[in-house]
Amino acid sequence: MFGGEGMNSVTYEALNKSWKSTTKILFGQEMGELTEYEPYLDGAAIGQTVASSLSGKKLWVASEQYQKEAKFFDYGEEQNIVSKSASQPFDINKIKDIDSIVEALKERFIYSGNKALGNSRNIEHSDTIIDSTDILNSSFIVSSKNVAYSYLMRENEDTFGSTSSGQSTHIVRCFYNNTLRRCFECCTCIGSSDCYFSYNIMNCTDCLFTFNVRTKRHLIGNVQLARDEYVRLKAKLIGEMAEQLKKKKQLGFSIVDFMEAW
Repeated sequence: MFGGEGMNSVTYEALNKSWKSTTKILFGQEMGELTEYEPYLDGAAIGQTVASSLSGKKLWVASEQYQKEAKFFDYGEEQNIVSKSASQPFDINKIKDIDSIVEALKERFIYSGNKALGNSRNIEHSDTIIDSTDILNSSFIVSSKNVAYSYLMRENEDTFGSTSSGQSTHIVRCFYNNTLRRCFECCTCIGSSDCYFSYNIMNCTDCLFTFNVRTKRHLIGNVQLARDEYVRLKAKLIGEMAEQLKKKKQLGFSIVDFMEAW
């Protein structure tokens, strides 16, 4: 998606810095450059790359459902051109009935991409962004900062490869959550922090591979551990994840795989 374009941009530099600090928090060490992990992260960014019918410029649009013949324009740079064209009168000689009016309208249908609204800045290859800063390859992001390869976020910071996770910070590959802190590969979790590969947990802290529990701490595989034992085993497991990520730029399994198996 990003394809290496804009590698030296202000947006990418801010996000790359955020990525490194976030991975250090999660894994105890930086995982390298953000672009190295694009194939691993970009599956969460619902939408597609299209080309402007006016300039040929690549755009990001927040849907994959447009018809193949649909035309697009850059909302930030080409809106005035489209507005002038759309305001031109129809050829009255071609208006015979309702069907002919609809056909004439279809010729003017053109969809916008790269929409950055409100107080937004440093937005690249993203669509439907509102009051947000430093956003890359993402859609439907509101009041957020440092978000890449993500979809449907509100009041998030330092978020990568995630979908529908609001009011969360320092999360990577998390799906359908709310109020998470420092989490990796979590799904349908609320009010939890420092959790990895967990599903349907609420108000939990320091849990790995934990499922369907409430108000728990120091669990691995749904087994309650003493703090010292938890810390030791967590360090081993997180170290193995980090080693595989640095080597392969992805893991061979995901919390989504576990969900689909249930």
